[in-house]
Amino acid sequence: MHKPDTRTVSNRIAQQCARAMQADGHDPAEFFRRTGITPAQLDEPGGRINAERHRRMTAYAQQLPQHRGLLDLDVTHWFSHYSGIAHVCFNRPTLRSALHELLHLRGLIGEFDFMLMSENGTRIEIEYLSEFCPAGGAMQALANFRMLSLVARAYDDGAPTAFHAGFQGKAPWFAPAIAECFGATAAFGQARNTLTFDAPALDRPFAQFNAMLAPHALRHAQGQLQQLRGAQLFSARVEQAIIDLLGRQGAGNADGAALLPALCDGLAMNRWTLQRQLQQEQTSFRALELRAKSRESRRLLRETSLSVAEIGDRLGFSSQSAFTRFFKNQFELPPARYRQDAAGA
Repeated sequence: MHKPDTRTVSNRIAQQCARAMQADGHDPAEFFRRTGITPAQLDEPGGRINAERHRRMTAYAQQLPQHRGLLDLDVTHWFSHYSGIAHVCFNRPTLRSALHELLHLRGLIGEFDFMLMSENGTRIEIEYLSEFCPAGGAMQALANFRMLSLVARAYDDGAPTAFHAGFQGKAPWFAPAIAECFGATAAFGQARNTLTFDAPALDRPFAQFNAMLAPHALRHAQGQLQQLRGAQLFSARVEQAIIDLLGRQGAGNADGAALLPALCDGLAMNRWTLQRQLQQEQTSFRALELRAKSRESRRLLRETSLSVAEIGDRLGFSSQSAFTRFFKNQFELPPARYRQDAAGA
């Protein structure tokens, strides 16, 4: 069994994708079915989407025609969504520092793609790599390159910087609009997704730099990133891994006796190491198992038509009455009442 992937991406990416697909005439229910993302996960303020669901969404989007609705060339609104990044990147002492911080803070948006920067004299090349689109990712690269170009142009002193973009795959029908955004014709059918530009003033002091505000903005953004990564405590990873296992184990294999060895296998560690690491965070496998089953039971009651008995069986309870007792102890109402209240909310 593979080791669970605990990286995440902002749910704003999924929100944009879902809205664009709906605008292009796609059934919203099909988006949720194909990606595994739930309406609650999509709408949660500041929510994050896990690796598997993001991979499924990316694969689904890759199968669809490249309609204009699936692309937002005007990415300026992204800076309002990720104000921590904007406050840092538009107020650095030099363009080099701004680019460095943008590449570093991109984890606030997502952790599944990368932009690598290289220099050749005054020539800068940014290469975009998407983990889930090894043979493509041109549309994802386009949005990221557009965001980077807006940061770079904020440091222009004179004529606007011209960006030469190269993308894998065929040219879409809106290629002229891409050229207009970057100030130069984009090339398609390339081996890599790249953005190149001349930056002779890469280390020239930025005239609008506010030295008083800059360190505060940087500390705030770094704190956001640290908080995001800190949220991925080992216990949080274990809890999510248990939830993932509950969806794969099948009826009769979701009790603690079956989950624990499967969990250790997935985490590539023995039971002693697992328990020791959980003790360091003042919790245990049993506590996380109960919490995971509490979360999953509510989700299944809200989002599926499975009967109470089927949900109890899926979560490893010996009978419907055992599951009902567990649920009432956790939430002070029976599962059927919870489902009824959730449906009427």
